[in-house]
Amino acid sequence: MVTTLLVALLTALASLVHIPVGDSDFRVTLGMVVMMTGYLILKKKKVLRLAFFSGLFVGLLRIVVSAISGMAITPKFAGSLLLEFFFYIGYGILYRYTVELNKSIYKIPLVFSLVICDFGGNALEYILRFLYAAEVWKDTSLLTILIAAFVRSITIVLCVFLYRRFIEPHLSLKKEESP
Repeated sequence: MVTTLLVALLTALASLVHIPVGDSDFRVTLGMVVMMTGYLILKKKKVLRLAFFSGLFVGLLRIVVSAISGMAITPKFAGSLLLEFFFYIGYGILYRYTVELNKSIYKIPLVFSLVICDFGGNALEYILRFLYAAEVWKDTSLLTILIAAFVRSITIVLCVFLYRRFIEPHLSLKKEESP
């Protein structure tokens, strides 16, 4: 549980780093990259718990950062920030079903499963923002969301690959050397 909370906290901190995509207010954050990289590297078993805490911490940290920067925190504004929680939950649920519970003999490659999870999580958040009447993404197209999902998914797979290729072997050697 401590590891889950630590990864969720790192996810929240990484979500503060964002890159705008296209001409809209939509932005790609590094939060999901950190969450899924941590999940895959640490071989955690409960993605929904990690997604829950990550989404909660991301929303709360954004409210705190906005308050510190002097923005007026109205209930509507705080609610808009907390809607990102559903992106993380949607991603976790889709990951659970597309990867962990997939018993097919023909598995979907991980990067495509991650794209499905990312796009689905963002689509859920998009729909909820529409229902909440938050016009934050009024200029965002589904193509922009799909491109962001693809870039984020490739980044996750690349981070996990680099970790397993260059860092994990050194950790194994250190464990064998210690008495």
